[in-house]
Amino acid sequence: MLGFGLTPRTKSGRGWTVSPLSRLLGRQKQRHAWDEQTSAAGLPADDHALPAIVVRAREDARCRRALARLGYVKVRAHYQRSKRRRQHTFAALERERLAPTMDFVRDWLAEERKRIVARMRWPFLMTMLVTIVAGIVFAAVTRVLDWL
Repeated sequence: MLGFGLTPRTKSGRGWTVSPLSRLLGRQKQRHAWDEQTSAAGLPADDHALPAIVVRAREDARCRRALARLGYVKVRAHYQRSKRRRQHTFAALERERLAPTMDFVRDWLAEERKRIVARMRWPFLMTMLVTIVAGIVFAAVTRVLDWL
């Protein structure tokens, strides 16, 4: 709720104290300082300090997040277009300076499809069960009404 002078107030009527706001602002400053220390690819400036497997895992994680932001349908459409052009890298993520291989994108699409099917399986089964039970109840009610 906003009090007089558009000051945020809690349910008890007390206003916000300065320390929580300063903590929030302090955290944002720390985030910006961390962002400045990273390279354009999102890796620390001293990239040579990390093993290659860690760098690869970070890049794969960034690719997965970027693909998820793009969405299954758009990724699949871009994938099909790139496949027809016989490209070896997935060009839809060039804005984020990522170039995953087509095999990586194909594997991500398969995993995402499995995740979507698994997420939709329970509601589908419950809907089918309710429909079957409703049909049985309807048939039973019509039989009872026919006897009357």
